[in-house]
Amino acid sequence: MNTIYSSKVTSKGGLYGHISSEDNALDIDVYMPTGTQADQPKGSTPEQLFAASYAACLEGTLYHIAKLHQVEISNTEVSAKVNAVQVEKGDLRFSLDMDVVIPEVDREKAQKLLDDAYRNCPLTKATSGNMEVNVNLR
Repeated sequence: MNTIYSSKVTSKGGLYGHISSEDNALDIDVYMPTGTQADQPKGSTPEQLFAASYAACLEGTLYHIAKLHQVEISNTEVSAKVNAVQVEKGDLRFSLDMDVVIPEVDREKAQKLLDDAYRNCPLTKATSGNMEVNVNLR
């Protein structure tokens, strides 16, 4: 395999720390949410960062797949919601709900593009069999 791109991010400080990318494009404090009203945002959470990564990855793959199929798409939107689910006391598992908007493309064609993009998305491949992912075309 040939590496075509690498991205390095460093986390310091653990549960209430800071993350930054090698190129400083990402530079943010992080905290671990407790799931209560007492949570006061102090930056971002790992869950938000994962959701953002998956949404961007799927949307990027969607544009790639559309181009391969010679379908013009624009103004798409992918929303991702990470759910922390307690499997047993002290053990969490994540599930992910994603809503995708592909305007100006008929629904059947949009669904085929989305299905193909989801199958080919690198994060789908990385998490396959490890988490429940629900993808909905809106």
